[in-house]
Amino acid sequence: MSDTRKLVRSAWGITAWTAVSRLAGVLRDATIARFLGASALSDAFYTAFRIPNTFRAIVGEGGLPGAFVPIAKKVERERPGHEGVYAGRVLVLLVCVLVGIVALGIAFAEPVVALFANGFKATPGKFELTVRLTRWMFPYVLLVSVAALLEAFLNSKGFFQLSAATPIAWNLSIVAAAWALAPAGVSPVAALTVGVLIGGGLQVALQGPAVRRLGLRFSGSPFRDAEVKRTALQIAPRLYGYGVGQLSFLVSTRTLASLGDAFVTYNFCAWRVTDFVLGGFVVSITRAILPSLSDQALEKDRTAYRGTIGFALRLIGFITIPSMVGLMLLATPIVDVIFRRGRFAEADVAKTALAVGFFALGLFAAAGVKILTQAFYALHDTRTPVLVGTFDLAVFWVLCVALAGPMQHAGVALATAAGFWINFVVLLALLRKRLGGMGGRAILASLFRLVLASVAMGAVVWAVSAKLVPYRMIWTLPLRIGWVAAVAALGAVFFLAFAKALRAPEVGEVLGALRRKKTAS
Repeated sequence: MSDTRKLVRSAWGITAWTAVSRLAGVLRDATIARFLGASALSDAFYTAFRIPNTFRAIVGEGGLPGAFVPIAKKVERERPGHEGVYAGRVLVLLVCVLVGIVALGIAFAEPVVALFANGFKATPGKFELTVRLTRWMFPYVLLVSVAALLEAFLNSKGFFQLSAATPIAWNLSIVAAAWALAPAGVSPVAALTVGVLIGGGLQVALQGPAVRRLGLRFSGSPFRDAEVKRTALQIAPRLYGYGVGQLSFLVSTRTLASLGDAFVTYNFCAWRVTDFVLGGFVVSITRAILPSLSDQALEKDRTAYRGTIGFALRLIGFITIPSMVGLMLLATPIVDVIFRRGRFAEADVAKTALAVGFFALGLFAAAGVKILTQAFYALHDTRTPVLVGTFDLAVFWVLCVALAGPMQHAGVALATAAGFWINFVVLLALLRKRLGGMGGRAILASLFRLVLASVAMGAVVWAVSAKLVPYRMIWTLPLRIGWVAAVAALGAVFFLAFAKALRAPEVGEVLGALRRKKTAS
């Protein structure tokens, strides 16, 4: 089986579970909106939730896999069977470090929250509540980081689906805790926090038996292992390099907190809608690509390595470009279906949907940054993503401050999209210079076809949604869900038809791999 075909099939396998996880995440978001609405209370919860969740994104999606997988593959190639010992030693070292980080996070929660959301002090009690919630949720950093290492070990062994499925348990734990504890008199924010911690523990427990069967074991001290030392030396710049994008949350939250109540909530919910795309097939491609790139980067001939990067960029274009058009056209109905219930009102829907449209502009670039960052990590190059990310963060800060004045929370969303594009373009230019080309003409030709197909699809979706059967907020929830699902499905069908008519190769590559996967199963 070719590397590209294997990549698509692996990504589809992850996507199936990730899609279920994302649906569970929608249920989680709807539950939070039901109990907290868009208010000072929801701002406090989302900010406290995002502080440890930022560590999850940095560690789970980039830092640990980027440092661990290439070295694990190298150990497996040079000393077959020893990679399980290496993983166990890394885990011991990781837990030791994280216990200290959690203790510091709890002790210094107040200055940490002040760094993120000092503007909350303008509303009585809001800042203090955020500090308490942050202290309660900080142990989640330990749980999710351990889960991320177990996931990285599974991925390095070619097993992707279990780790893609574990977030389902996390999302459902939050939902269950809210509905079980809040009606019993427990504060809704406390109930949601209990769910976060229980879910983090489940993510570790569900992966434990699998990693043991694959050979992870505890043997010897991590402090005398050369590969562990190398991992420790590499992981810090990787965490920073991948985390610079997440540090934009610090900038955006500080800016949104200064605008008044509910603005943090609007953009958090808007990003959740946008992230549904990034967290599906795109994250699946990112997870599946690193082991392949790590193997190919060890070869003297980089032809396969360049081809995998180009193929991955075309695949994410196949998903994100039509998704961008769809989100911009259907932002209001989607936000309405997910969030409008309980304390989340119609006015909150309009403001959240506005931010969705601007976030959507950066979809392809955000996904591209994930792919290119993994490409540099496979080459054991941490310096380039760090430097580019730092430059991008500085530009984002300027854009965020400049646009938030005239555009409020929508300006922050637009600055986020612009920051993704700056990061992507610079990383692509540097990687192309280093590799001497990556089939850029073929990639551009493919993306041009996908843009044309997406525009044509958008015209059909607009005609249906704005003229033929307009969306009505007065409909019952099942009718509104059915409308969104039907229009989205119609858009997908027309996009595939237009893309096939334009001879976009991704249609055959993706759907062909899916058919082969079903046949094999």
